[in-house]
Amino acid sequence: MPTTISDLWIPDIWLQTMREKQATFPTLLNSGVVVDNPRASELASGPGEVATIPFFKDITDQDDEIQVENAEPTVDNKITSGQMKAVACNRVCKSSATAFAAQLSGEDPVGEIVAQMAQRRLKQRQKTLLAMVRGAFGSAGASGVAAPLKAVRVDAFDESGTDATAAQLMGIELFIHAKSLMGELADDLMDGALWLHPTILAALELADETSFDKASRGPWTIRTYRGIPIYTSEALVRAGTTNGFVYDTYLLAKGIIAKGEKPQKTDVVDVAALQMEKKFGLNNEIIYDRTRFVLHLNGTKWVGTPAAESPSNAELGTIANWNLVLGTANRVGAVCMRTNG
Repeated sequence: MPTTISDLWIPDIWLQTMREKQATFPTLLNSGVVVDNPRASELASGPGEVATIPFFKDITDQDDEIQVENAEPTVDNKITSGQMKAVACNRVCKSSATAFAAQLSGEDPVGEIVAQMAQRRLKQRQKTLLAMVRGAFGSAGASGVAAPLKAVRVDAFDESGTDATAAQLMGIELFIHAKSLMGELADDLMDGALWLHPTILAALELADETSFDKASRGPWTIRTYRGIPIYTSEALVRAGTTNGFVYDTYLLAKGIIAKGEKPQKTDVVDVAALQMEKKFGLNNEIIYDRTRFVLHLNGTKWVGTPAAESPSNAELGTIANWNLVLGTANRVGAVCMRTNG
């Protein structure tokens, strides 16, 4: 029976299995919120670091006018365009053979290794996505802080969380008010997501237990609140500057986050490669998981300048690195709620 990673190393099998694990693992990245986008994949696979995503601005809210005989219309309702800008992220994760040794069960060692790596990558992507969303909303900062999506952010908290009032806690009225900020796009929440911390989920369960249900989402069953699929993350919280905690909760409509990824190669030198290195002098083996991907929130434009070859999560989470390019923030299809519990 194989006992070392080199005995198990069949790159084509590893890549195929990792893709399958990612496609079926129930996280926000596999929800209806995140969709594959050809332009994002082109950016991830190409040489550039920033890609322009053009779009036509909405003209459906323009008014008509009375026709006058032998006269041109007085208003020219021009259709104009805008540009979103997405940025590519280059990432690498190194793991030595000794780090894997404790995970090998002997029954299905390849499956166990792949399961660990696939779940780790999903968590890493979700951290990157959260940083990007927090940058656009300014939801890691103080109450009232300016940000591209401030208009669709509800700040019902203070920095002294242990002294929070009822109005600073998640409840039915706050939820309904925040949802209303999306306008008609709230209809797309049924195939979108309610992304929240387990503590906030518990608060909603106590306040509105009868509004929870379950719905089929592909190969698994997802719990829903008022028809909206629920995805939890313990990362959606920070300590208050005085005491207690501040939680950020998001309502996300379907299809508002574009993703793209450069296909990984095997055992070659590339920014997207799954590689194994043998170090005989140290008597160990190392796995390098190198990836290049794009995640982009609808209606936003990257305007930052990364310190390195691609932006870090901290840079993605910086408010000043993002601009809103849509007419109004409620056209993005996302809302943020910040509470003390």
